[in-house]
Amino acid sequence: MAGPQRIALVTGGARGIGRAIAERLARDGIALVLGDVERAALEQTVHELAAAGVKARGLALDISDEASVATTFDSIRRTDGRLDILVNNAGIMPRVNGRNPRVEETPLDIWQSTLAVNLTGTFLMCRAAIPLLRQSGGGRIVNIASRAARMSTSGNSHYSASKAGIIGFSRVLAKELGPDNITVNCIAPSAVKSPMHDGQASAAQHIERLVSETPLRRLATGEDVAGAVAYLCSRDAGFVTGAIVDVNGGTFMP
Repeated sequence: MAGPQRIALVTGGARGIGRAIAERLARDGIALVLGDVERAALEQTVHELAAAGVKARGLALDISDEASVATTFDSIRRTDGRLDILVNNAGIMPRVNGRNPRVEETPLDIWQSTLAVNLTGTFLMCRAAIPLLRQSGGGRIVNIASRAARMSTSGNSHYSASKAGIIGFSRVLAKELGPDNITVNCIAPSAVKSPMHDGQASAAQHIERLVSETPLRRLATGEDVAGAVAYLCSRDAGFVTGAIVDVNGGTFMP
């Protein structure tokens, strides 16, 4: 007899990579809770998924706010009674005057807000999820890091530091939660093709350079990232924890 339907919480699930992850997990028969700070986009996504026969509900969520995180998990506890998968996808990469700032050009508020969302937000979500995952008899945590955490770049120190922090944090958490049958892994994507790139002549040269530097000669897609998430959430990955899965087309080979 099949067990209860698994439930996944995907942050930043309203669009882009988060939505691709949600759609991929839904194909594996997993019920979805999508959290996002953009309420209008969240409502539209949930409506469109429902129209396609996908069981999903949306919750307004600011992962950098401890009270918002607590409200989200209270809702899941009351409505669903369980949680099996947490995908920490929400994140930001602020620019300064339209550029990726060097360290000396990075304002303190940009540094602090990036770490508050990307790193502290991941911490808050994981900490709040542990009791529910443990109650479900185990589960999966997948944290979206970045290639920027794995290689030397110039600019965006705020983003690279936040994503490197996620990797270090995830390894500690993997060791702590292993006895509870909860795996914790990271995915480190390279640049991902998104709607914001389409039709932007100013970005065309940058994208062309990124593609030329990629052995597979294309940017990653949300579906590429989603496939890696699906694997880490599958039965096949039951003995994989504390790992970093590089989804980067060969641009970084450790």
